[in-house]
Amino acid sequence: MIFQKKLKSKEKIFLDGGNGSEIARLGGDMSPAFSALATINSPDLVIKVHENFINAGCDIITANTFATNRHNLDSLNRSDDTDKFILKSVELAKKALSNTGKENKIGIAGSLSNFFPLKENEFVPNPKYVPTYKQEEKNYKEAAKLLKDSGVDILILEQLLDIDHSKTLLTAALETGLPVWVGLSCCISKFDNNVIGRNFRAEKEKSLIYDENKYQEQPKFLPEDEIIPIEEIIKSLTSIGGDVYGIMHSWFQDSKEGLKIIKENWDGPIMFYPEIHKFDTNTHKAIVTTTENEFVNSFEELIDDQIKIIGGCCGVNDKHLKELIKKYN
Repeated sequence: MIFQKKLKSKEKIFLDGGNGSEIARLGGDMSPAFSALATINSPDLVIKVHENFINAGCDIITANTFATNRHNLDSLNRSDDTDKFILKSVELAKKALSNTGKENKIGIAGSLSNFFPLKENEFVPNPKYVPTYKQEEKNYKEAAKLLKDSGVDILILEQLLDIDHSKTLLTAALETGLPVWVGLSCCISKFDNNVIGRNFRAEKEKSLIYDENKYQEQPKFLPEDEIIPIEEIIKSLTSIGGDVYGIMHSWFQDSKEGLKIIKENWDGPIMFYPEIHKFDTNTHKAIVTTTENEFVNSFEELIDDQIKIIGGCCGVNDKHLKELIKKYN
């Protein structure tokens, strides 16, 4: 496999940045299913996002499949097109590799997440489209198989926040036989300073700027909105399997503590790709909180030999990654 040699060496593997945030920044369609619509409505833009990350020097690009399982697409009345969305997303990633002459030189990751479609203008899962656990499991298995059949090199699980939904997703991914990289999101709880699965109501560093009087509900990632120590999540998932564990879609200060706990419970390779933007619900614009130099400098005290894969999440663009790669290549 393209990057397996690097994974066993002292070299770093460079993952891409925030696909969804870059698609949104460049004018792609966003919806209750995050950036899924852009694959169909603006494929050239999705290709451009991939090309920008490739040209920055990334070793792996991630297909735009973060929210393209059946229950997410149901919110767009497109659940019957699940195969079309997933296969097209991978096709666009392959096209970007072809356009840049990087076929067989850069890997493609298929993204799977516990993201649920959102209510209109609300950062809460829409109960109309939250499946039963049995259907959720079936949907994850379908998406994972489609990604494998499309030819991705690895499955990367993103924004895992709890035990139950995460175990269901991990089990479905492992059944494909592909390498599975597990991305946990965490925060330091404002209630007791414990490191927990990321939770809007508990995080100290708020990631949303919004008028609380206009919101019917307080924002939440998962329907149950549980507060679960990250250590419990890690122990539960590592007992099942996975090839790489790491922290993603989390602030630097939270990631620092989350990475410590991963290292206490996992002796395999680790990945790290943080978030650096806040979302303003009034303007529907993202505010990038970190310059390219600040982004790179923030990695310095966190990176060691066990952290093999680095990149970025929401707000991280090709310029951030170009500087990061220059520093650690």
